[in-house]
Amino acid sequence: MQDRLLELFHKYVNDNCSTEELSELYELFSLTGNEIIVKELIAQTIEDIHQHPEQINTFLSQEDAEKILNDIFPQTSDTAIVPHVPVKISRMRWWKWAAAATVAVLISLSGYYVLHQSGNKATREIAGRKSSTSNSSNKATLILSNGQTILLDSVPNGLLATQGQGRVVKNQNGAVIYSAAGKDGDQIVYNTITTPRGGQYFLQLSDGSKVWLNAASSIRFPVVFPAGERKVYITGEAYFEVEHLSGHHDQPAAFIVEATSNATDNRGCRIEVLGTKFNINSYSNEPVVSTTLLEGKVKVHVNNSLQSQVLQPNQQVNISRKGDMYLTTSADVNAVIAWKNGYTQFAAVPLSAVMRQVERWYDVNVQFEGNVADIKFTGKLKRTESLAEFLKILDLNNIKYEINNSTIIIK
Repeated sequence: MQDRLLELFHKYVNDNCSTEELSELYELFSLTGNEIIVKELIAQTIEDIHQHPEQINTFLSQEDAEKILNDIFPQTSDTAIVPHVPVKISRMRWWKWAAAATVAVLISLSGYYVLHQSGNKATREIAGRKSSTSNSSNKATLILSNGQTILLDSVPNGLLATQGQGRVVKNQNGAVIYSAAGKDGDQIVYNTITTPRGGQYFLQLSDGSKVWLNAASSIRFPVVFPAGERKVYITGEAYFEVEHLSGHHDQPAAFIVEATSNATDNRGCRIEVLGTKFNINSYSNEPVVSTTLLEGKVKVHVNNSLQSQVLQPNQQVNISRKGDMYLTTSADVNAVIAWKNGYTQFAAVPLSAVMRQVERWYDVNVQFEGNVADIKFTGKLKRTESLAEFLKILDLNNIKYEINNSTIIIK
C-alpha cells in the first residue's frame, strides 16, 4: 500500500496523475497508518518549495494554513504532531510548515479535498461550467479601417487584409503581424484590436514593436507608421516591447502611447518611449492608471496637466482619479507582468483587487457584502485554472460566496 502511495505521490509531483489516480491518492492520504509517510512526503515537498519558492501556485492567507492542515490530519490530543523533517525544515515556524504543506497537497491537488468535503453547493455547481468559464487566451477582434471585423481566434492563418500600404498576416502561432508593403502613403490608415473578458492577444506592429493585450483591452494603431511619428492608443492593459528606430538626423524615433481609462474622470496619460519594455494598466475600474518600466526609459505625462515623471527600470508611476502622480521606486515587476506570462500574482493585495482581475479573466461580475474586500492575499495562480478552481481557494480561506448566474457575491 505504501509503495502505491509513493508511486501516486511522485506521479502527482510530476503532473502525471489522472483524475482517478488523484482520487485514489487522496483516499490513501486519509487511511489510518499513513499519516507518517504522508507527512514525510509533504516535508520533502516543502524543502523543494523552500529552495524554489517561485513554484508555489496558490492564494492562501497564512492564518488559515494551519487550520486546513489540521483538518486533513485531525489530532487526538492537544499537542500537534510535528512530522519528522530535515533539519532545515524543522527550523521553520509551524505556520510556514502548514502553509507550505497546504500549498503542496491541498491546492496543487486541484482542490480535491474542498470539492468533495465542502458543503458549498455553488462550488460544485460551477465546476460543471468549466468550459464556459475557463481561460482561453488568444481571443480578439480585429477592426479594419473600413469597419469590417475579423474574429482572430477563429479566422484561418495567412493574409487577413491589405490596408493602405500595409499587410496584415496571422502567423502559425496565432499572432497578428503587420508589415509595410510599399512606401508610406499620404493617408494614415488605422486598425483596432480589442480583447474580450477572458481573452488576450499578441501582435507585432509594422515597425517591429511587440504588444501583448490583456483581457478587456484595446489598441488603435496605424497599419503603417508615418515617417517621424509612432503613436498608438490603448484602453485596459498592455505590455510593450518597443523597437528602437532612428529618425531624422539619426535621432531616436519616439514611440508614444496614449492611455485612457474610459472613465468619467478622464484619467489617462501619455507615455513617450525610445526603445524599451513597459506595462500600462488603465482599466476604468482600477483606482489608478499605472505605468511600470522594465527596461529603458519613459516619460509619463498626466492628461490635461503639466505633471510628468521620467521612469527608470523597476519604477512605477500611478495616476489617481484626481490626477495626482505617485512614484514607486522599487516596483514588483514580476507581479505586474505576470498576466503576460500566464499567471496572476499578488503580494498582500486586498481581495477586491484580486476579484477585479477575476472579473476580467473569467468574464464574471463580482459584488461584495460586508468588509471582506479588505482581506489581504499573497500568491500566484495559473491563468489556465478554471473559475471553479479559483473558487475553491475562497473556500479554503473561509470566504463565503453565492453564485447568481454570472455574478459572484462575496459575503
